[in-house]
Amino acid sequence: MLQACRYIRSQDLIERPYKKFCATMLSRVIFLICCILMGDIVIASKPLSILVVETVPSPSHHVWTEHLVKGLLRKGHHVHAVSILETKVKGKLAQNLTYAVFDSLMDTYDESNNYDPVEWQKYSVFYTAYFVYQWGIHACDTLIKTETARDLLKVIKTVEFDVIVQDITLTQCFYGLWEIAKGKPPIVGYIPFGATPYLKDYIGGPSYPTVRSYTHAAIAKPEEYVGHAIRPLHKIERESINIVLINSHSALESAIPLPPNTLEIAGLNAQAVQPIAGEVIVTYPEDVRIFLDGAKNGAIVISLGTNVKWKHLNLDTVKSVILALSKLKQRVLWKLDIEVPFEIPENVMVMKWMPQSEVLCTFHSFYECTRNMRHIFLHNICLISYCFAYIRLST
Repeated sequence: MLQACRYIRSQDLIERPYKKFCATMLSRVIFLICCILMGDIVIASKPLSILVVETVPSPSHHVWTEHLVKGLLRKGHHVHAVSILETKVKGKLAQNLTYAVFDSLMDTYDESNNYDPVEWQKYSVFYTAYFVYQWGIHACDTLIKTETARDLLKVIKTVEFDVIVQDITLTQCFYGLWEIAKGKPPIVGYIPFGATPYLKDYIGGPSYPTVRSYTHAAIAKPEEYVGHAIRPLHKIERESINIVLINSHSALESAIPLPPNTLEIAGLNAQAVQPIAGEVIVTYPEDVRIFLDGAKNGAIVISLGTNVKWKHLNLDTVKSVILALSKLKQRVLWKLDIEVPFEIPENVMVMKWMPQSEVLCTFHSFYECTRNMRHIFLHNICLISYCFAYIRLST
């Protein structure tokens, strides 16, 4: 197989996809992926020591990453997670987990007047490209100055991990970690955002800009983080990433072929899982259960996700929504993250934070869909739509 890889490498047009695939087949990464996606069918020969790095300043990415971390822990692997928010894993499941949080990162974004997704929709295509570029650069500049980032540099130089699992949607400044990591472990990249066209820069394959138009995100300089000169970023991207996990599904995405080392795993955050003994299961409050079970005409869930907040909308809009909901015969569970000076109708229950998967599905031995759920009004992001689609298709 190694000889085949060397032969393929001489052919520039098909170098990266097959080179990556061959290398993947020869690495322990395949055990990791199989354990996540195939459950008990394939079991790693021994527990792996895994570093999970989540640097994208988006709560929805963190929620998705938590499910990935829990899946690894259930298979007995040892996980050290460095993320934007606390990794909330409790009970016996947490005994092999250590984690660190980037200092006050999300507080900075929440308090910023520039962080307004409602305003973003007014941007032109060209300004959006510039804005995303600046957003990624700012995230890198903020993150690398934290004590957590400095500690991560020390850890990765002294602790030898079996594999690094890292969000590669943005913040390329952290790709420098792969260059200085002790033992040079294989890299599994993941993108909770879904398939992005710049995947070809990581794992090869064709590009169809007219079908899936998307600018490359920030081009941060990883040497600024590690503190010394390293290989150019484009070489690190192309030659370091062994496998990419994408939160996408061919039924909901553009029909674009992907190399064999790119795995679509939509529904990861909504899979039916069997908890291990001693695992603390997250459920929604009893008053929510009573509210939904008593919905004789069905229930409606309203959520704008984790990035779009109702505080970015004016009160007149909120008032109009309340008026419209009051006329419905269904009960409405509404993720509303602000206090409003209006009376909430009797058929509406508001929650500042909604355990979405648990609300959409009732947990017993496995997830079973809530029978009274009739409609779901959600901000159109892939994390939510794939969650709901996976739940509906699997029941």
